[in-house]
Amino acid sequence: MDLETVMCQGRISRKQAAILWLIHSRADAAGWVRRKDIETRLATWFEMSNSNVSKLLRELSKPPLSLVSQIENPDSGREKVVRLTKAGEKFVDGMVKASVDYLAGQLSHLTTDELRWGVDFFALSFRNSAREARLNGAIPHLAPPPGEIEGANERSHPPTR
Repeated sequence: MDLETVMCQGRISRKQAAILWLIHSRADAAGWVRRKDIETRLATWFEMSNSNVSKLLRELSKPPLSLVSQIENPDSGREKVVRLTKAGEKFVDGMVKASVDYLAGQLSHLTTDELRWGVDFFALSFRNSAREARLNGAIPHLAPPPGEIEGANERSHPPTR
């Protein structure tokens, strides 16, 4: 929750942040995402209706935010596509910077090896192609974590006196 708050920069809701991140991460080469794709993902994540998504997109596209742009899809007059505006791209860059700064403080007790292992673990965990490649032997398994992480087992092994 703290990370979400930092990323929203006091200007947008977490659902609006999810929309911006979706556009940022799922856009085609020209920067566009089908509005239907946004609606489908948000409906799954937040159990939102299409009218709620429409309201959030309107808020994001109008001043004072003006972070997204919506147009009729040139390939289909029956749907819309959405992209980040220049201000939206700048805002998402700020989201990334704010999250990196926040996490740097929260994870400062970890070694570089421990951080790299965690990043590699999550990168591999959420990529189907990496998972399939590993099953086929194309990608080696990760080396074990870099030793015992200090304090990781304090709950399960209380200090003896």
